Amino acid sequence: MLIQNELTTRNHLSCKNKKNIKWLQRLKEESWEAELLVSAIAIFGTFQLFGLIEWATNKYIDLLPVEQYIYGYMIVFLGLLAISILVSMFVIHFVLRAYWIGLVGLNSVFPDYSIEDSVYSRIYTEKILAILPKQEDTIRKVDDLCSVIFSSAFTILLIYTYMSLFLSIYMLIYNMLLDYIPSYILLIPLFIILSLLVLQMIFSVIGNLKKYKNNVWVQTWMFKLVRLTSMVTYGPLYRNLLQVSMVFGSNFKKKKSLVYLVLAFFASGIFLTLVKFQDTNIPHLILSKNHDVNLMYLSYYSDQNSDESFLLTPQIQSDIIVGETVKLFIPIFHHERNYQAETCGEYQEDDSLSSEEERVKSRKFYLDCYEKYNKVTLNGTLLNINFLKKDHAVSEQFGIVGFIDKELLKKGNNTLVVTKTLGVVKEFTWSIPFYYQPNTLRN
Repeated sequence: MLIQNELTTRNHLSCKNKKNIKWLQRLKEESWEAELLVSAIAIFGTFQLFGLIEWATNKYIDLLPVEQYIYGYMIVFLGLLAISILVSMFVIHFVLRAYWIGLVGLNSVFPDYSIEDSVYSRIYTEKILAILPKQEDTIRKVDDLCSVIFSSAFTILLIYTYMSLFLSIYMLIYNMLLDYIPSYILLIPLFIILSLLVLQMIFSVIGNLKKYKNNVWVQTWMFKLVRLTSMVTYGPLYRNLLQVSMVFGSNFKKKKSLVYLVLAFFASGIFLTLVKFQDTNIPHLILSKNHDVNLMYLSYYSDQNSDESFLLTPQIQSDIIVGETVKLFIPIFHHERNYQAETCGEYQEDDSLSSEEERVKSRKFYLDCYEKYNKVTLNGTLLNINFLKKDHAVSEQFGIVGFIDKELLKKGNNTLVVTKTLGVVKEFTWSIPFYYQPNTLRN
């Protein structure tokens, strides 16, 4: 009786396992419909993410101290790379999946090649078919490739999302605590993470050498380092991300072609990154642009740059001024507050003043401070301009605006030079050429 019950239990488990296998197989066979839909949505969504990268870049330029621009650069550049790879993968996935649907439809009508019904001669048909793959093989390979692309793309998305959030929060905490804790103490977590990454790379190289593949000590420490580093860099997602990477790694010998094709998609993503890179303000984070004094940059003139969402340079109304005053706008970035004390000193509150009087005094103090480190010369002559605070009409950036009387302008070519000095850290200089034509009309 006991043996019979045990056999019954085993049969029940066997049937259950077969049902699970059939369910999984059916899910695999029908997943292309969901993949195609998600792929189409993902293509649209990932193209919108380029705008998010541009927004993040501008925020880092505005908020980060100049000395920390390199960290902002790393985040947004890697973000641009991740999004470019995603776009490449999703577009290629959509095209391949559409091709796969066409092959499946064709296979349902013509299950195999036919020699007897060929429009060509038998000899020619046999020679051509000898070099062509079977329809079933092509359908299977394209299906495998589509599935691999999808998993790889979302893995990249998860890795970048977590790491960018982690680094952004780390920089926020670093800047909040910098006035109270020495910088070298705040950088200890970063040094630990970098040390773990370097050790992991070293052990990964050594551990995969033929000499050490069966060395228990090396392989054990490689496992411990990979696990610890993954926990630190991937956070709560480390098991999921390790699972995907191990699926690729453990099947590398069996599916080398798929892995190499995925690497080819990475290469296409890198190419797209290089194309999009110059269309953003990302280069400003790593190397501020040296403006040629002989060039008339579009960003200098509001009538030629009407849709600019973020200004990096001062701006006047036009490159040709006809009988009117020159209006100069200079953007003031949030990070400039970190350097104002060196130029203007600390603002001292006056307890004897009312809140309104204190507010007026504070505004004047900072406006005078802006004038001290933003110097303007016209044709080599230093100007004394009474600036006013103003938000830019298009980009809505905070800045200062001043007016240069037409009496100071000479007919013909003029050059306006704006110099912004941020303590001893950085000095930015812009030379804005324009042509002045006096108004000859008489009332």
